[in-house]
Amino acid sequence: MPVSAVASVFLGLLALVGVAAIALTVMLAAPVRDPPPLASIHEGAMQIDASGAPALSRFQARDGTWLAYRLYPATNGARDRIAVLAHGSTAQSIEMHAVATALAAVGVTAVAIDVRGHGASGTRGDIAYPDQLDDDLADLVADLRKAYGSAKFSLVGHSAGGGFALRVAAGPLGGDFDRFVLLSPYLGYSAPTNRPSEGSGLWASPDLPRIIATIMLGRLGVDWPQSLPAIAFANVPEAKMFVTSRYSFRLMQNYTAPTDWKGAFERATGRVSVIAGAADQLMDAAAYESALPPLGVPVTIVPGVDHMGVCYRPEAIKAILAAFAE
Repeated sequence: MPVSAVASVFLGLLALVGVAAIALTVMLAAPVRDPPPLASIHEGAMQIDASGAPALSRFQARDGTWLAYRLYPATNGARDRIAVLAHGSTAQSIEMHAVATALAAVGVTAVAIDVRGHGASGTRGDIAYPDQLDDDLADLVADLRKAYGSAKFSLVGHSAGGGFALRVAAGPLGGDFDRFVLLSPYLGYSAPTNRPSEGSGLWASPDLPRIIATIMLGRLGVDWPQSLPAIAFANVPEAKMFVTSRYSFRLMQNYTAPTDWKGAFERATGRVSVIAGAADQLMDAAAYESALPPLGVPVTIVPGVDHMGVCYRPEAIKAILAAFAE
């Protein structure tokens, strides 16, 4: 090939690389946009009675960060069962106060966590690397075993926390837990259990150009964009100082269900059950009933209960306790 032809090919490739770099830069620069406030979620959260909530305790994760949780010892003094409780997206441990109190009253020590990136744990809206939340949970279990050496562990998760609990159940850490109770779990963007993300169901607004660019760069070994905000949530303005309204790409990817949610249910160790409210604004309760029992997952639908109500309404608490009595 003549030198001039080689030079032309080389210049053409440089031009393509330049165009691709500009395109990725533009995609990364696309701003994350907040969705309209979803008042029903805030109103539901405000119904949770936090009176009597224990002060925050802390444990040190493997990276040296002190992470927060609330400890609810079993009221009868029992030390043989522990339930770790994971809140929904943007929230913190106090969301699980009613569940934790009810479990403690029936002899199950409850540990409601501020998941890293939320509340008093770490940098709000971000984690340091993919799957760090799994490492944090393993570190918490190891820390609790120092005081509860022979206890059996369960994992309860609400919404995004329910998706995360499914991730744990199907992963290497699943064997540390004998029971998983998923409350209105978010099973991923492709799951049939999601209501249409519009109107009363628009809770999250992902920045798709930035997400696509981050994935493409990650395949090339460029991981710094994973720290950028990638999704915003529909919190009302007055709640934003208490909640985590935006997630980085790596937090968004970690605090959710696996992409293959069906396979995750099939791979799960321990008993898995799902509880949801019939009036859930974000999730389709009927879809849980049709999609999950064929996978061997029992589903309980609580009449008249919405997405937040599954964490505090007496009817929902009764269903949660029944799951622990099985």
